[in-house]
Amino acid sequence: MNKLIQKLTRNKIKYTFEQAELYSKIEFNINAHAKVNDQLLQRAESVLSDEVMLQRQQLEDAKATIKQAASWLSPVDQPDLTKHPWQAFPFNTQYIPNELVIGYQTLEIDNEQVQVPVTVPFMSGDDAYYFESKTETLDKTQAALHNIIMRLSVMLPYGAQFCLLDPAKMGENFPYIKQLPFKRPLSNDVARTLEDVLDDIKRIKQNYLDNRTRRLIDVDVEIRGSEKFEFVVASNFPKGYDRRSIELLAQIANTGAVAGKYVILQCNKDIELPNGASMDLFESLKNIELNDHHIKAIPHLKTHIVGSDSINDDVINIILDGVAKAKPKENKLEFTDVTDIDPSQWWQGEAGHEIRVAIGGTGAKKDDLELWFGESNGRQICAHGMLGAMTGAGKSNLYHAFIMGLACRYSPEELQLYLIDGKQGVEFKCYPTLPHAKVVSLNTSPDLSRSVLSELVDEMVRRNELFKRLGFENLRDYRRSNSPEGKLPRLLLVVDEYQTLFEDDRDGLGSDLMEKLATQGRSAGIHMLVGSQRFGASGMQNQQSIFGNIHLRIGMQMSEADVTALQEFGPNGKRLLRACKEAGQVVINDSAANDEKNRAGRVTYLSDELRVQLIDQLSEKWQNQNGLVNPHHAILLDGSGQPSLSENPQFETLFNEYHQRPTASEWAEFANRPEYMQGIGESEWYSVEKPACFWLGREMNIHGQANIIIRRRTNEHLLFVGESNEARSGMLSYWMGQLPINHSENDFKLYLLERAIKGSPWHGIMNRALDVCGEDNVHYRENVPDFAVDLEQIKAEFEERKSMDEEQMLAQPSIYIVVNEAQRATELQKQSGRYGVKEHGDLGAIVAELLEQGSEYGIHIVMSFDNVRAVTKVFDRRDIALFKHKIALQMSEDDSFAVIKSRHAALLQQASKVPVYALYANASQNYPVKFKPYCYRDVDDHVSELSLLNNYLNQWK
Repeated sequence: MNKLIQKLTRNKIKYTFEQAELYSKIEFNINAHAKVNDQLLQRAESVLSDEVMLQRQQLEDAKATIKQAASWLSPVDQPDLTKHPWQAFPFNTQYIPNELVIGYQTLEIDNEQVQVPVTVPFMSGDDAYYFESKTETLDKTQAALHNIIMRLSVMLPYGAQFCLLDPAKMGENFPYIKQLPFKRPLSNDVARTLEDVLDDIKRIKQNYLDNRTRRLIDVDVEIRGSEKFEFVVASNFPKGYDRRSIELLAQIANTGAVAGKYVILQCNKDIELPNGASMDLFESLKNIELNDHHIKAIPHLKTHIVGSDSINDDVINIILDGVAKAKPKENKLEFTDVTDIDPSQWWQGEAGHEIRVAIGGTGAKKDDLELWFGESNGRQICAHGMLGAMTGAGKSNLYHAFIMGLACRYSPEELQLYLIDGKQGVEFKCYPTLPHAKVVSLNTSPDLSRSVLSELVDEMVRRNELFKRLGFENLRDYRRSNSPEGKLPRLLLVVDEYQTLFEDDRDGLGSDLMEKLATQGRSAGIHMLVGSQRFGASGMQNQQSIFGNIHLRIGMQMSEADVTALQEFGPNGKRLLRACKEAGQVVINDSAANDEKNRAGRVTYLSDELRVQLIDQLSEKWQNQNGLVNPHHAILLDGSGQPSLSENPQFETLFNEYHQRPTASEWAEFANRPEYMQGIGESEWYSVEKPACFWLGREMNIHGQANIIIRRRTNEHLLFVGESNEARSGMLSYWMGQLPINHSENDFKLYLLERAIKGSPWHGIMNRALDVCGEDNVHYRENVPDFAVDLEQIKAEFEERKSMDEEQMLAQPSIYIVVNEAQRATELQKQSGRYGVKEHGDLGAIVAELLEQGSEYGIHIVMSFDNVRAVTKVFDRRDIALFKHKIALQMSEDDSFAVIKSRHAALLQQASKVPVYALYANASQNYPVKFKPYCYRDVDDHVSELSLLNNYLNQWK
């Protein structure tokens, strides 16, 4: 603008009206402000020449153009801020003020005063500026400071932070400081405040600047994020400043511009500097009011510094109210900036010695912030990692970026994942179909979390024994020798809210398992990344041993108290953590907290939509590569819901591997197979005992499926007790539906007394299960007299079997006597006899006799009661003990002791009523097994599950 006016005021100018008209149509707005002067100058150069005299009319047109050009200036570049209607200004655009308006010159055109802005280079350079004043003129230069602060607030509504220093008057010269959205907290000690500014300068230079990126303004906005440009404004300097604070202020002025820290002083000439201090310390300080080469103004015209005539309290309040409401544009480092999402470029990584992936960037690059595990080429070791971040810091997004980055870089043959969400967590719910996911656990309870660790410890032992047998030291050496017994992938355990591992853990099992993985897992290629809101966890034992093997420390936004208490980061790391003010900012140290190895940056953002899309593409790639008919599904452990029989991997393996009824030897092979290989894990399976396996639910671990094995041994009977009709009815109906799995068509008989209330939701459930068993094998009764006839026949057969030789007796079919809702079969209850002693009636006596001796002869009793009191009406304590297999639901502590001789059943539903838990107590086990039972949900689900079972059985037929 100033250069244009200089040319128009010369004598020799060539000017055409057509060009002037074109020029007059130029439109500028706030977004183009930073380039206004350059654009005006370029247009002027194209229409102006020093070759000829300007005609009078042309001169008039030129003057009009000047006036119009002055009106094109954005509001923030107008010398007088009071003339703009700031209420209507959109405070939603942010741009770098490479030049700053500090005054104006007046040009008279047609008896009209036109104000031309005067500027100085600002954020594009390294200079600091000062206004020189005396005590009596402080108000004028103070108003100039207000002007500059308001202009910067408008230009950087959510990118400017102010450090307003006024030690002499305790901040009185900046009465609006509370209204500023971003300001540095001030202490009574100015030097301490300035030391904090210098710490920020060091941090920014360390994390953002290098040979490729020399200044903070050059850092990509997606990396820079919410990092603020800071303006240190000192009022009435040097009054109230001691020597130390002056030295610090000079150091900021000399070194801070590259780090986005800019100094502006109001210097009072009437105040002497403290002893030992000198203005010579300020190497780049320039006087704003001198017409030096740094001021862009028209020569020979007087420059007026903007002051109180161009700013007032009303304008300040309106501007700051608008700035406070400004919403910044969300600048995110996208996942595609660090990871190639072209499927043809996936799975290029080899995990023999390490797994490594970029999760974000630092100042110079977008993809140089990496997480890794293994042994680097430089022989550096990174065994395990730990993440600490408060709620809202972006922890979940970091997990997703890390997991999906690894999944794109390494194939499932190179890497497998074990993902555990904390108690209420469902962040990993999208991963069961990810081909790398081996286990996905949601809403994970403490015992379930520990079971996953236990599985990994078992795998670690298996691998280390393999390496020892083959003469290898670790996975790296094994892979270098072409994996002689098959390629073993690296295993990565990711646990969110890892403190769950140590809850309700009186025996310290979680700590013990974690220590084993921490100290021995790396050699087997097993790594952990655990996270929580803080690094330590209550109840965690062996912490020193565990943390000593956690080389990778990841910190995000945390409370000041948590940062101060940290032992996992040194002073420099803590300083970087304190600077993490928004989601996505992260500090990484992969050298066991070596304070010189901290790296700070920003985590890439991975949207839910892209994550789901990538998982689908990865699954499809794996299917196509391996010729799979069905997509991969991880072992899903959902702590919030009930399991389904159709999801039982042992059950599924049985029918997938055997396309006809297994022979006795095949049954033994399947039973002996370990659970992690989808077998039953039962070493004592002898066909001579006619064993039958029934699945009732899912144990609280990865591979364990709750089952009972009924054999021809003493006391092989089954008792269900508990108030949950959904659980008892579901387990019993699915138990009956599995009878044809264990026995051929003529190898079993079922006698059922159904006492569920007619019209209740539970009446009819057993009928659907019986349809699977076949009509010839089932004797169904709903009244006790008919059932009494059956019992008499069974007793007669029992007596007959007792007289047979063993081989003949073993050839007889197994008989199952089932009573559902037995509390309503009052005829089975003991009655008062002689002397008031409770005695069995005729039916009860038969049941009692069969209970004591029948199972050895293939006669097994299965009974279901809704409460323990009803059980005691039929059986005394001795009789209850004859049920070797007991399934207990939630009950009182006294009832728990009466049934399973421990209090465990009283603790099943302590936290909530859902999911429903159950206990399986076996007389030969020391502790009952907790599991989630197959519950009856609704008719459709029940029919669907039984239909699946029937289809499998038809396959065998």
